[in-house]
Amino acid sequence: MPPIARSAIKLVQRIRNPALRNQTLDLIVDASHQPDLAHFTYAACKNPAHTSHTDLTPHTTALFATEEQYMNRKVQPVHIYHDEQGRYAGHVMYAERDMKPSDD
Repeated sequence: MPPIARSAIKLVQRIRNPALRNQTLDLIVDASHQPDLAHFTYAACKNPAHTSHTDLTPHTTALFATEEQYMNRKVQPVHIYHDEQGRYAGHVMYAERDMKPSDD
């Protein structure tokens, strides 16, 4: 299955900085090329590059879903890691969860 197109990625929050927005979209597209993420048909950016109290490595949080998951309002959160230049450096997929109101 082809990767998710940039134009199909939903931005849950507005990213006003064009460089950060492009980096974020590129990271999600690059991640969607990976074998364990290639079957997903829906992607949304939950948070652009950041760190969190549970993951101190800089990452973008994205939500992926298959068509069936999306219809059932389920998503799989993914932390997409990047290097200092903003290039894809790996990812971690978390357990499927229900979509939250803040995911729309």
